[in-house]
Amino acid sequence: MRLTRGFLFFVFSLLIGVSPLYAVGVEVGILGYELFLKEVKTQKPNEIPGWDLGLGRMGQNFQNSSYLNRVSNESMFVGLKDKNKKDKIVWDLEIKLTTGRETGLHPFYLGKNHFLGYETSKFLFGIGRREHLFRPKAFQTGYDGGEGAFIEFLPSSHLTLQFFLWDRYSGAVLFEKDRFHSFLPDVLGEEESKLEGSQPNKNKRSHHRRHSFGLVYGEYFTLRLGLQYLELGNFGRNTRDSPRETKASGADGDSLVTGNLGLGMDLEILNLQFDFLWAKGNDRTSSKMAAKPNSIPISGEALQMGAELRFGDFLFRSSHFLSDREERNTKNQIIRDGFVFLGAHPVQTPYLSQIFRIFPSAAVTESGFEKNFALKEGRCFGYLTELVLQFTYGEFVAKLVGSYFLPYKLSGQTDGRISFQKRDFEVFFIGEGLLELSFKEESTFELGLGFSNLFLPESMGIKSNFGYVFGRLQI
Repeated sequence: MRLTRGFLFFVFSLLIGVSPLYAVGVEVGILGYELFLKEVKTQKPNEIPGWDLGLGRMGQNFQNSSYLNRVSNESMFVGLKDKNKKDKIVWDLEIKLTTGRETGLHPFYLGKNHFLGYETSKFLFGIGRREHLFRPKAFQTGYDGGEGAFIEFLPSSHLTLQFFLWDRYSGAVLFEKDRFHSFLPDVLGEEESKLEGSQPNKNKRSHHRRHSFGLVYGEYFTLRLGLQYLELGNFGRNTRDSPRETKASGADGDSLVTGNLGLGMDLEILNLQFDFLWAKGNDRTSSKMAAKPNSIPISGEALQMGAELRFGDFLFRSSHFLSDREERNTKNQIIRDGFVFLGAHPVQTPYLSQIFRIFPSAAVTESGFEKNFALKEGRCFGYLTELVLQFTYGEFVAKLVGSYFLPYKLSGQTDGRISFQKRDFEVFFIGEGLLELSFKEESTFELGLGFSNLFLPESMGIKSNFGYVFGRLQI
């Protein structure tokens, strides 16, 4: 099995030994995985109308579709990682080169930060990728960042202002959030391309202009405020401008404004986070097809909450995301869309965040603005929660993670508001449990394995589990 061969190769390379004499960190690693996806027959009636495994616009029922039940493979990467300063020139570099398209990965991935800058005591000007310091922090692995030019002002020790002058937004793709992404698209993409008459594109990725501003105030008790303006244009299947009106007015298409207002408390053993998020659409073509002049029907809100307790070698974290939903009239017609998510998927379990990639609202990813009520590439409104229990003993780390997604109902008249009522949600949920064991030596060496199991209602007729080994060595 290729997984075993790859794992033995990695262990052998570690036994050879290297000498850490370099000023710049060079990172090498390997990732092996095995996915088992099984279709089972069930006599129970389908209690989840409108949901299936596929992504095609015509819709597919997975019980009648052929897909690969088992896949096993491995990938390798070589990375550069260094953070330093010389005079007033600073750099924070992190980039990974992967094994290429045969694994479904992009040729390279930037880290959370990858920039070159000029720094004084009061400001930092940089070019490259820089994480948003003002982003919501309820989830342990939540991330968003800009790729372009940015300025940071530090008028006082407790206040930081971030301005992203120009950002080529592409969904904030990270290697650790994308390494298992290609499994099901590789399997189901052929069926989809037959329906649409095209070839599947494994590495589809687009960039659109975004501007952002944010501030963080405080040290132990913090206030966060963020604003983002994104040019949507024809970015994604759910954004289409009228060519005639665009040509006549000279406009460059739809745009989206999002924001967050958050509070945080970070003490020695306790961390609390809360954010209110909102999104508003705008159409600069003044299309008469929109619900109102100068607007596209997007207006939504969401809540993020998180609590982390650190006690000795134990860490417990509970994270929650709840969005609003579409507003529909008595004829089940959409009057306006709900909240739109930006950035990387917030949770860390592989099925929800990568293999299926179910976002808890509409989202703008590397494929653009999308809504889709399905297991694979789902962009659907609802409630998402994650529980993390972590134990550390020296260099040994054991982590148990549970993720749970409960979507809103798809049909019927709705007011489009955030709901806390059980009757407004579907009768099923999508859950996942992950166990990960690893050995870490500071930041230079890591070796571990993970096992994940998917929990779906019996009537869906799918059972699946997933295992992987991973290793990393920095010299």
